[in-house]
Amino acid sequence: MRLLRIFIICHVLMALTLAAPTKDDLTQDTPYIRELLRQAKTSEIESFMDLKADPCHDFYSFSCGNYARINSALSMQVFTTGVFETLNNGLNRKVLKMLNTYDTNDTPEDIQVKHFYESCLRIEELNYTYSEKLKRLIAEFGTMPVLEGSSWKEEDFDWLGTIARIAYQYGKTAIISADVFKDITSNQRNRIYIGAQNFPLQERSMYLNNETLIYRKKYLNVMQSILQRFLAVEEELAKQTAKELLDFEVDLAQGLSSPDQGINELAELLSVAEMQARYSPTIDIKRLLSVSMGEPILEEIYEYNKFYQQNLVEVIKRTPKRTVANYIFLRLIWEFVKSPSDKPEEQKKACVNITTKFFAKNVDNIFYRRYNNEKTSKEIENMWRQLKSTFNETLLSSQALDWIDRPTRNLAIAKLQAMTLKVNNYAEDNFTEEFADLNLQSSDYVENVRQTSLLAAKQKRESLHQPAKPVEAGSMLSYSPANILIENIIKVPVALLQPFYIWSDVYPNAIMFGTLAFLIGHELIHGFDENGRQFDANGNSNDWWDERSSNNFLKRRECFTKQYGRYVYDGIQLKDSTSQSENIADNGGMRLAYTAYRNWYESQMEKDLAKETLPNLKYTAKQLFFITFAQFWCNDVHPKAKALQVSTDKHMPGKFRVIGPLSNFDEFSKEFNCPSGSPMNPREKCILY
Repeated sequence: MRLLRIFIICHVLMALTLAAPTKDDLTQDTPYIRELLRQAKTSEIESFMDLKADPCHDFYSFSCGNYARINSALSMQVFTTGVFETLNNGLNRKVLKMLNTYDTNDTPEDIQVKHFYESCLRIEELNYTYSEKLKRLIAEFGTMPVLEGSSWKEEDFDWLGTIARIAYQYGKTAIISADVFKDITSNQRNRIYIGAQNFPLQERSMYLNNETLIYRKKYLNVMQSILQRFLAVEEELAKQTAKELLDFEVDLAQGLSSPDQGINELAELLSVAEMQARYSPTIDIKRLLSVSMGEPILEEIYEYNKFYQQNLVEVIKRTPKRTVANYIFLRLIWEFVKSPSDKPEEQKKACVNITTKFFAKNVDNIFYRRYNNEKTSKEIENMWRQLKSTFNETLLSSQALDWIDRPTRNLAIAKLQAMTLKVNNYAEDNFTEEFADLNLQSSDYVENVRQTSLLAAKQKRESLHQPAKPVEAGSMLSYSPANILIENIIKVPVALLQPFYIWSDVYPNAIMFGTLAFLIGHELIHGFDENGRQFDANGNSNDWWDERSSNNFLKRRECFTKQYGRYVYDGIQLKDSTSQSENIADNGGMRLAYTAYRNWYESQMEKDLAKETLPNLKYTAKQLFFITFAQFWCNDVHPKAKALQVSTDKHMPGKFRVIGPLSNFDEFSKEFNCPSGSPMNPREKCILY
């Protein structure tokens, strides 16, 4: 459900393709290897830099001026090139190796996951039976007009009853969703949330903006292809039906919330009777709940984004039942459909992605058990303690945060102390219990998806009467660091445990603080931004800020709105948004990481700090921090994707994630001797944390 993304502040971050060693067994236990790795890092850093650029005019060009030439998204035929793409590719290579081999450490659950992967590889063996299997799924809930033609009986179709029965059986949602999630005001228990389905194109702007028309056309072609290839619908009819379905989905998307809308604005606790009265008879909320959950619902529920339901009432009234029915059944079979590739390597990659989608926890856990480095986990934990200690000192300082009144600052300190960090390895999960009802085999992909869906639907219904468990967000937590606001916890993905990409114990600490510590610091600051400050130390939705401090926050936020609203990207004026949570987190996270590094550096003055520079690189340790921070955001975006990025991504393009925070930071200007009034050292600076 879309609301999950509100509670999880996480990031798909763009940056660099690194010259990192790719062999899993590369060791660092000899002076030669250590020196080789340090020399390689020097070469990589230098290769991305443009020394002709003035660091005080444009530090991104100075640090990343040669990056796009080396890692061109256009020549590589990808949307973007950057550090997270590189990390993801490295993780996927390892996952591919894991899924293609069996060893003595495999658990019975690991083997079932590998069977699922193998069934995806063997999907072509289903041949003509594939279409029949999909049609049998549809027949469980009724008939599909595009398959029945003139014999389809409109009067027999009950759209709400159909989606409710599908949700009960397989957990697949269409049009409107009844989901189970933690109660935002009391997170030890679960409640039902009524809201929008998950939309394939995700954002409202993807359905409505002219800049994203190309993606709607591609989506239209996918729908037409599924109708033709998997349901044997004739081409012209498939084309016409796909157009009707996309128009319907665009109509539904009119009610989606804006990224700027906050949680308290969107979620409203109501009785079932109250929500029934709002939308009856068009949407029978009481029946939707009782059928999809398998029991009458007597407790209060959350309505999430009432504008979606209000829009839905009007859309349903004006949409032909035939279109609604076709849409529901296409949604039903969507995840059961997988087109085989005629290229074995492409098929393997696609099946890795699908397996990760269905079994993200298991894949991450297998990776962690195979590749975990205890030393890495300890380094992350030590870094976390330093970041917390540094931010705690900031919160204690009346001079640093004079805009926050003492009582509110004390509550912020309590929240910081309660905040925890965890590597997302699922080591404590009971997979044996979770897989008790599964018997996945390597021969039938459709049956495996069916079994997995049956189990997921059953577990969702049962969770309503169980204590709330930690938030699960599938593969969303496999690649990106995340602040789970409703739990007051930061989760670090296993992908970041891969050495040499952004950290290594042979690199200067400046590099680790400029990259990994910044990422974690960014997530920490999210706990105190415009969304995070609505959640208290226990992770419950609670307005704990006093009026004066809150007003000061909003005034200081205006500075960021003006600053980032002036930036132009590839000739495109960036959208002027009041929501500045990502920019606030970038600025605060960078300041926090640098201050923690400076504190560490100054505590080491009597020790040998030769390691804090790199061979043949003329920059000081503190300058190296800023260079590696900037190079973390080196990226290249395919020309056709730039308009999409500006239209849909709440994060700034990489260039402005460098020059924005650094131009607000006096310590940066000091290290690079930038004169007052220069572009990277403006006289007016935006500061919150």
